[in-house]
Amino acid sequence: GGGQQSTRSSVVAVDDDAADFLKRVESSLMDMPLRGVQNIKKVFLRQTKKVVNTVDGYHNEDEWMLDTEGVNMAEVMCDERIDFSRCLTNDLVETLQLFGIEATRAALLRELRGVIEFDGSYVNYRHLSILCDVMTCRGYLMAITRHGINRVENGPLMRCSFEETVDILFEASAHGMTDRMRGVSGPIMMGQLAPVGTGSFDLVLDEEKLERAMDMDGGAGGGGG
Repeated sequence: GGGQQSTRSSVVAVDDDAADFLKRVESSLMDMPLRGVQNIKKVFLRQTKKVVNTVDGYHNEDEWMLDTEGVNMAEVMCDERIDFSRCLTNDLVETLQLFGIEATRAALLRELRGVIEFDGSYVNYRHLSILCDVMTCRGYLMAITRHGINRVENGPLMRCSFEETVDILFEASAHGMTDRMRGVSGPIMMGQLAPVGTGSFDLVLDEEKLERAMDMDGGAGGGGG
């Protein structure tokens, strides 16, 4: 009896080990790419035009490109069949990781212009460029939200003009914060001229030169009499 019980227990243990092993194998097989590029689920063909320079001049030629659903630039660029110098992605985080902040700014500007101008609308390049500069000037991507730009060390008046107005003013009053009024929002709230355009400088009167000029005018007038 004891021998049968021991044999039965060992068989059950072997079956459990085999089941666990098969589950681990199944899990590994489900995550194993058999072909293609990992994280890229679908590929779509798109025909475009490219400009070719020949001895007869410039002319357009048809060209086929691949649009993918999913991103894996690091692996795609290692494929010798792909022209890595012409690969583009709209994943700004991966662009930042692979190419740096300057390439991220260029990609951000390209995507913004594509979204805004797709229906023929026109927005001056400088407006979008300033937005991209603000989002990337610190060396990383900064969101234009209360969790991004409103966490930058600016004056409380500038920050409260964006979002969370009451919370920011309460915090500023509780901690005795000051605003140097060097931005745009603060002076406008206080009815002052913002330091932009003609407000970027002051006109100063040189009183000594003014007095000399008045003396010269007086002397010239007296001599003429």
